[in-house]
Amino acid sequence: MELEKEFLDSLKNTNIDTEKLKESFTKKQFLGVRFNRQKFKNIEINAQNMQNFMQNNDILCKFSPILWCNDGFYYNEEVRLGKHIFHELGLYYLQEPSAMSPVEFLDIKPNDFVLDLCAAPGGKTTQIANKLENGFVLANEIVPSRAKILCENVQRLGIKNCIVTNNSPQELENKFECFFDKILVDAPCSGEGMFRKNNDAILEWNINSPKQCMARQIEIVKSAYKMLKPNGKMVYSTCTFSLEENETVVKFLLDSFDDLELVEIDHKKYGFENGVAIDGNDSLKKSARLYPYNIDGEGHFFAVLHKKDNDSFVRRNKQTQKFNKQHVAIFEKFLSKYSSNKYDNYVSIGDYLYAGCPVDIDRIKVLNAGIFLGEIKKDVFIPSWHFSHTLEKDEFKNTLELSETQAKQYIMGLEVDTNLSDGWVLLTYKDFSLCFGKVVAGKVKNHYPKYLRKQL
Repeated sequence: MELEKEFLDSLKNTNIDTEKLKESFTKKQFLGVRFNRQKFKNIEINAQNMQNFMQNNDILCKFSPILWCNDGFYYNEEVRLGKHIFHELGLYYLQEPSAMSPVEFLDIKPNDFVLDLCAAPGGKTTQIANKLENGFVLANEIVPSRAKILCENVQRLGIKNCIVTNNSPQELENKFECFFDKILVDAPCSGEGMFRKNNDAILEWNINSPKQCMARQIEIVKSAYKMLKPNGKMVYSTCTFSLEENETVVKFLLDSFDDLELVEIDHKKYGFENGVAIDGNDSLKKSARLYPYNIDGEGHFFAVLHKKDNDSFVRRNKQTQKFNKQHVAIFEKFLSKYSSNKYDNYVSIGDYLYAGCPVDIDRIKVLNAGIFLGEIKKDVFIPSWHFSHTLEKDEFKNTLELSETQAKQYIMGLEVDTNLSDGWVLLTYKDFSLCFGKVVAGKVKNHYPKYLRKQL
């Protein structure tokens, strides 16, 4: 893979070794997988346990730890994890190893309210959600097609504590002023850290790309600052190497807002390079540069910023949700028949019913508001694929364990034979929830979402 001289010359004002970078592009990329804690509550997630789990299910994977992410592992490329039923069940998320780093340095606490401002396709969002208990993550994506993919990944992994929105940062900033404990800005960038993984990224790059991206990134971080509460932390990250898109944007924040400061990172522990000082500002060296010749990954940049405390701070935006009481009554009648689970913080969006949404989402475009429970059609509740993925096998009265062949057939959109009585059933594979189905006269009618059906 040839790297353009123009691109290499543009990096001379950084601390990158262009010869080593060129050499790294002759080597294979590293593949990463991050396991979903919501699916493995009774298993400690480590390389040996997950390797044993996979091998016990006839998947011959070899895992080795990713130094900066306890739930993340390198795996051998011969195994196509994205084509396995376990992927459809949401047991894991395939994620580039260095892209797992920013979230790990955001210092997320279980009760935090977190914003992932540029969230698609959802790797970092689901990583954040796995660190929360009573907190939640608002995952925003401005591009509608990408927001849809984000929503699908959140639902596939059975994430319960996520609101997915499709807004500009400016549309969010007034509604959530000084609101979030933690904010991740994984900014859209020129993608220089994707060159080895995606040859098209090289073809799309030109000498003006970094400056064009920088202008957009500055507007995004200005909104992020307004939404970060006092004593909160923000991580700014990119998958690019340019000075303009990285330290220059961080310097803009530090120069513009005197209550922001950079947080120290243990660079040596992880093989990260220091950031680059600009105009004598040595604090920028606290940023982290991940180079593909130093770490086993494609490359990344991130900086951790702290907003100094303010004793007069009061969090705004209390939950004042609007929901259709009749729809809730229909759902709770369904629930009383099939499950002992309890839900609250209901939200109605048209005929769709959600639960577990702790904040006001009025007047913003929402694709997912907590748990998408299902749809009300002619006063009948139709449970959703997302709802099924939030449930464990013992949380639903009627279950049907499928064979591998049956599970693949169901994912394709076919029916399954059964001797169960008519009604709703939670279909499982290896005791993990796959989807709901409706039993009618010895057949499980297929309710796998049509847009997700595929042949494995």
